[in-house]
Amino acid sequence: MKNIKYSFPIIILLFTFNSCGIFNRKTNDLGNDYSFNYDKCIVPINLFTKTAIYQKIVKYDYNDKFIIVKQKPNKSKFKKMISEDLLTRCMIYEGYLKERNDKDYEKITTPYIIESIKTDSLLYFRLKKKGLKNDYKKNDIKLINTATDSIIENNNYYKKIFSSNVNYWIINKIQNIRFGPFNKIEFENELKEMKIQLTIE
Repeated sequence: MKNIKYSFPIIILLFTFNSCGIFNRKTNDLGNDYSFNYDKCIVPINLFTKTAIYQKIVKYDYNDKFIIVKQKPNKSKFKKMISEDLLTRCMIYEGYLKERNDKDYEKITTPYIIESIKTDSLLYFRLKKKGLKNDYKKNDIKLINTATDSIIENNNYYKKIFSSNVNYWIINKIQNIRFGPFNKIEFENELKEMKIQLTIE
């Protein structure tokens, strides 16, 4: 893997540590590789598990299988987290393009991770058409921030999140599945349906 701008394992680590402020000094271990951190979000350590819940988490409870969450979404902080996520995913995809044919590539990754990386190809090539230079400096950051704004404003998932002042969520830590956002009544019904013995006010 010589003469490669970004070493794939280093990019993986960068993404892992970058997600939702994982470098911050204060975290609470929620089990099964989940943590609540200083930025008031819940993140899985596995970077390809898409179950993070961003700021601002005001209450949570957990047991061996589930995490339940009360969230007051903060749009500006969401945008920051999404932009950082998109930037790092572009870096990972670029590393994948450079290293995928290396005979040692399969030794440092898994089929699941490769498929997860491939899902970012559409984002990557759309940004390339708009002028992404892969130096991740001012121009690239601007492009990624513009993409983030578009996602926030047009994606139904984010529209639903920001349509309420308070959202409720459930994470199944064993299966790595995130449920929500719910309003309070929907949330309470889900707790009963899933027989989850946890409570938050």
